Amino acid sequence: MRKLNCLMWLLFPLLIIFTLAGCRPAEAVMEENQTEVEAAQPEPEAEEPAVEEPEPVNIKVDSLISSSLKAVLTQAARQAFDSFEMVDGQSGYDLAVTLGPDSSIDSISIVMVPVVDFFTVTDEISFDQIKGFWEQGSSPEMELVITEQNLELMETVMGPVQSDQVTVAEGDLSQALMEGNRFSIVPFEDLRTEYKVLEVDGVSVLDKDASMQDYPLCFGLNLEGDEQYIGQLSKVLQTFELTNRQTENMITINMTGVTALVRGTANRMEQNGILYPAEEIRDTLIEADITHISNEIPFVEGCTGASDSSLVFCSRPEYFELLQHVGTDIVELTGNHMNDYGHQWMDYTLDIYDEAGLPYFGGGRELEDSYQPVLFEIGGNKIAFLGCNFWGPAYDWATKDSPGSTPPNYEDLEEIVSQLESQGYNVVFTFQYVETYNYYPTQQQVIDFGRMIDAGASIVSGSQSHHPMGVEFKPEGFINYGLGNLFFDQMRSLGMRQGIIARHIFYENRHISTELITTMLEDYSQPRLTTPEEREELLQAIFEGSIKQ
Repeated sequence: MRKLNCLMWLLFPLLIIFTLAGCRPAEAVMEENQTEVEAAQPEPEAEEPAVEEPEPVNIKVDSLISSSLKAVLTQAARQAFDSFEMVDGQSGYDLAVTLGPDSSIDSISIVMVPVVDFFTVTDEISFDQIKGFWEQGSSPEMELVITEQNLELMETVMGPVQSDQVTVAEGDLSQALMEGNRFSIVPFEDLRTEYKVLEVDGVSVLDKDASMQDYPLCFGLNLEGDEQYIGQLSKVLQTFELTNRQTENMITINMTGVTALVRGTANRMEQNGILYPAEEIRDTLIEADITHISNEIPFVEGCTGASDSSLVFCSRPEYFELLQHVGTDIVELTGNHMNDYGHQWMDYTLDIYDEAGLPYFGGGRELEDSYQPVLFEIGGNKIAFLGCNFWGPAYDWATKDSPGSTPPNYEDLEEIVSQLESQGYNVVFTFQYVETYNYYPTQQQVIDFGRMIDAGASIVSGSQSHHPMGVEFKPEGFINYGLGNLFFDQMRSLGMRQGIIARHIFYENRHISTELITTMLEDYSQPRLTTPEEREELLQAIFEGSIKQ
């Protein structure tokens, strides 16, 4: 009992303490808890001041700059500036983009081209002549006919034209060029086959390797305004490449006339070497993307064609080296001597081509094979070659089970041409036709060649002619009625010695121009380029034999 009383005395003070603590007012407890909660919360962050949007860079673009180039400028401005606006000529601007002869952006350019009517002998013009016409008033030598837009573009770069011999073309420019001694200036992408492109100071825009830095009608972009903005936009624009003359989209085709390595030509090859006939013309032939050779006769082992004066033709197989040497890319088989030594040697000749990987058309190992076109696709340009032997003789034509040239089954050929055209191909159709020794075509030749143009061919070319012939422009295509000899021994007359290499230029899958390269045969075997006087004489004869609308 004594022990219990002692324990109670020890516990009594503690009970009093706990009781007093439990009697604290609720407000005090809540206030204390609230203080603890407030102390646990973070301090509110201070508000940041609003960031002002940058003022847009106002960019004025010359109205003569094409829509495609404006799209590139817009794309570049997005990369160069946080904010920008394209403004018109009436508004203030921070940066102006104009056209000029001296570009501050090397990677962007606009190429302008002086042109005349195709049936013009003149091949070139100097920039001094153009400037003289522009700055010194009237000229007795020429008249400028030009579209209003192209005149405005040229005047932006060269200043107002002073000559009173300027006609603004309102209709078809090609028709306007046919009247009098006229020339025009057009953008490269507007070239047409009816125009003849003039060289300027020896530079031709049709030469893929020509440097536009040396070409005086190559205009570029100039930037004017705030130096900081110029630097920013220039840096971006240098990463772009834009021109209306993109050589990767351009191809050239050399179409040639008769090749028959026999008789006098073979004789000179035996005396002077197999490559002798090409010594003066090889550089011209190999310049093209596609070089066509119409080799009219077969290769035959043991051939004695160099000493044979008959009209049964063959070539030694070793002569194939000449075709390779001139860069032949495709062989035409429409020649009317392909089976002179029988089917065996036609097959043998095709074996040589096949082993070399050299495609051929206008003939084959049998009839169906002879109808097969040869197709090329280069730089976006789709080209198809097809041809036939109109003349015969019948033993030269391919049959269901024997080799030969393609017979003139026009309806079948027209259907093939039409199908190729519908597939986006530019069809080059060749004829082995009736041989005439005139610059002008026969009436039936005009009808037959025109049928293939009507079917959808872009170019029709006569491979039969031992004499150069005239040309014709149709709305749908271009006709060369005859090209004359390339490698053949005929030298009996001036017309037989004269020849044409037709260089056709395609751009973005469109036939834009044809150059007539004129040749003269020497030593029964060796074509060379004509002298200026010889060229003028030949062109005038061809133009007189042409059909003009």
